[in-house]
Amino acid sequence: MDVVERLVEQHPDSALNLLDSLVYPTNLNKRQYNRYMLLELQAKDKSYKDITSDTAIWGVKNYYLQKKDYPNAAMAAYYCGRVSTEQTRYDRALYHYLEAEKYASSSDNINLKGLIQSGMGEVLIYRFLSKQALPRYQKALGYFLQSNNYKNVAITYLSIGSAFYVEEKIDSSFYYSFKALDVADKCNDRGLVSDIKQSISLFYSNLKKYKQAKAYLLECLPNIAEEKKSIIYAKLANILSLESKVDSAKGYLHEAIRSQKDEKDNAVLANIYESWSLLEERSGNYEKALEQNKKYTDCVINIIGDNEGAALLNMQKKYRFEQLKNENITLTLQKQRILLYSSLGIIVLLAGFLFYYRKYTLSKRHELEAEQKIYHLLNMAKSYSEKEITFRNALLEQFEILKKTASLENYIRQGDSNRSKLLLRKFNEIVYGQDTLNWERLYRVMNDLHNGFFDLLRERFPLLEEDEFRICCLTYTQFSSSEISIIMGQSINTIQMKRSAIRKKLQIPSKGNIPHFLDETIRVSYK
Repeated sequence: MDVVERLVEQHPDSALNLLDSLVYPTNLNKRQYNRYMLLELQAKDKSYKDITSDTAIWGVKNYYLQKKDYPNAAMAAYYCGRVSTEQTRYDRALYHYLEAEKYASSSDNINLKGLIQSGMGEVLIYRFLSKQALPRYQKALGYFLQSNNYKNVAITYLSIGSAFYVEEKIDSSFYYSFKALDVADKCNDRGLVSDIKQSISLFYSNLKKYKQAKAYLLECLPNIAEEKKSIIYAKLANILSLESKVDSAKGYLHEAIRSQKDEKDNAVLANIYESWSLLEERSGNYEKALEQNKKYTDCVINIIGDNEGAALLNMQKKYRFEQLKNENITLTLQKQRILLYSSLGIIVLLAGFLFYYRKYTLSKRHELEAEQKIYHLLNMAKSYSEKEITFRNALLEQFEILKKTASLENYIRQGDSNRSKLLLRKFNEIVYGQDTLNWERLYRVMNDLHNGFFDLLRERFPLLEEDEFRICCLTYTQFSSSEISIIMGQSINTIQMKRSAIRKKLQIPSKGNIPHFLDETIRVSYK
C-alpha cells in the first residue's frame, strides 16, 4: 500500500492493478482495511472508473474521525463528495466537500485543499451557479500553484474558462482556456493537451466557428493513441454534419469505427452509431438510420451488461469480505460471551463469599457487643451499694441491676454451644424485656439529692427533649457513655450524637464538659 500511495497520483491504473492483485481485504486489520478502501477509491476515481457504488467511503471517513486522524478524514470526506457528485446528489456532495474543507484546515496537504475547492466549483457549475463556482476555482488555482501541481493548474484554468463560457463571457473563457493549454504544453502532458484542445474545439463549435473547431481537433490526432483517435473522428464527423457535409462526416465515422476495431469500447461505439443514425435520418435514409440505431442499441445493451457484471463482481468481492468479517465478529462474540459468563460466575462466587463473610463478621460483632455490654453491666453491679443513698444507686436499684446480672451469669454458665449467636438476644431479653424505669421517681430522687436539680434543669432549658433531659441527668451523676447506652437501650454512637445536640442547644463548646457547665448554670440559677 505504500507503493500504491506513491503511484496513485501519476499512474492510477497501475496502482489499482497492484491493489487488486496483491491485497486481499480480509487479511487486513481495521487500520489497514480503511487505508486500502481509501486508496482503492482514489485509484478508481483517477482511472475514470465508475465509483457510484463505493459508498463504503462513508464508513472510512467515520473511522478516521473516531481516530481523530483529520488529514485522512479530510481525504475520505473529499471522496465522499466525489461519490455523491457521480451519483448526481449535488447537495450531499457539497456537504461532504464543506466537511472536507473543515478537516483539511489544519493539514499541510495543499493539493488536497485545491481538490476540495475544485470539487465544490464543479458541483456549483452542475447546479447552474457559475458565479459562485468561480471563487472556488480561483482558490483551487492558488493551492495548485502553491503545491506546484501544474497538471491540476491547467485543469483548473480550463474549468474557470468553462465557468466564464456559461456566464457568456467569451473573451474571458478563451483567455483561461488558452492559459490552460499553455501550462499543459509546458508540462508536456499530451493527453491533457488533447483534452484541452477538444474543449476549445467545442467552444468554437458552439459559436458556429466550425473551421477553428475542426482545426483544434485535427491538431489532437498526431499526439494520441490509435484507439483514442476514434473519439476525435466522431467529433469531426459531428462538426461536418452541422456543416451539412454528409459524405465527409460518414468518412470520419468509418475512420472512427476502424480505430475501434481492436479496442471495442462500447461507450465510444454507441456515440459513433448514434451520430451516424442521426446523420442518416437528416439525409432521409431512414432504413440506414434504423440499421445504425440498432447497432447503437446493441452497444447500450453491452454497456449495461458490462456495468452489471462489474457491479456484480464488486458486490461479490464485498460480500466475501463481509462474510468473513461476520464470521470473525461471531467468533469474537463467542469469546466475549464465554468471558462474560466466567466473569458473572466469579462475581456470584465473590458476592456469596462477601455475603457469608459479612454475616460472620456481624455475628462476631454482635457477640463482642454483647460481651462488652455484659462486662459494663457487671461493673455497674459491682459499683452498686444499698447502704449509700445516691442517684446512681437509686437508678441501679430500680434498674434491677443485681437480678439482671445474676440471670446473665446463670445463662453464661450454661455453656451452650450456640451461645455466641444468642448472647446479644438474651442480653436484650433480660435487660430490656422487663418493666421500664420509672423516670418520674428517679427525677424526684435527683431533686432530693441535688437541691431540685432536675426541676431547675427543666426550667432553665425547656427546649431539651425527654431523652436529652435523661442523658443530662445521667451524665451529671457520672454515668459513662457505655452505662448510659445500656440504661437507655441505645447504641453508644446514638448517645454521642445526642450529646452533640445537647451541646448545640446549651451553647456548650464541642469539647466542653457538660456536668461542669450544668453545675455552673444550675448553681447560678439556684442562687
